[in-house]
Amino acid sequence: MSNVLSILKVIPSSPEVDREDIVARAKNELSKGLNLEILKKEEEPLFFGLYAIKLFVKTPDSDEGTETLQTFENRLVSLDEVDNCEVELQTIIDY
Repeated sequence: MSNVLSILKVIPSSPEVDREDIVARAKNELSKGLNLEILKKEEEPLFFGLYAIKLFVKTPDSDEGTETLQTFENRLVSLDEVDNCEVELQTIIDY
């Protein structure tokens, strides 16, 4: 079965937010019980010292994988430190 690589663009609520804490919480707490894997993260400068966090997430290529990704997005947005989260790109991997 193939998998889907999704790039999630996470926008912190302010430049003072600890971005490493958001990534650690995403890897530990927020992904618990979900069939996904965070492969890597990158940071992208936006404006006035604010950086977006790009999370590269692998999920199964199925309806369950889509629901898993949506649940993960909702968990990220529910954090006080996160202003917004959106899927920037999706592609099939692991044929």
